[in-house]
Amino acid sequence: MSPSLRFALPLLALAAGCSKLSPEECTKLRDNAFELINTANMCSSDADCKPSEWPGCVKPVNVQNFGKMHGMMETFKKGKCEEKPTQCQPAPPVYCQEGICGFRYKAMPGEGMRIE
Repeated sequence: MSPSLRFALPLLALAAGCSKLSPEECTKLRDNAFELINTANMCSSDADCKPSEWPGCVKPVNVQNFGKMHGMMETFKKGKCEEKPTQCQPAPPVYCQEGICGFRYKAMPGEGMRIE
């Protein structure tokens, strides 16, 4: 199945009048969003990078994947999917480093800047 079709199926089910998604459809949406987070989010400038809103804690993603994930999140919410709350630390700013979106960490005393 093509990646764009895989992301669109839950959206189509919701648009067709389904008021609540099945637990399997909810899980699939989260899995697809995590796939986008875990890919290399390519960028050419800091403006190409954004902090993710969902799923889980904030991760650096490019604007293209941010838009896809935002659509999945809206479908997840409209589909009345249940989600366990997560305990997340505040995330550092997101920026583009060497063509991949990442976090900008503050330098620790005696160390250089740490980037993960």
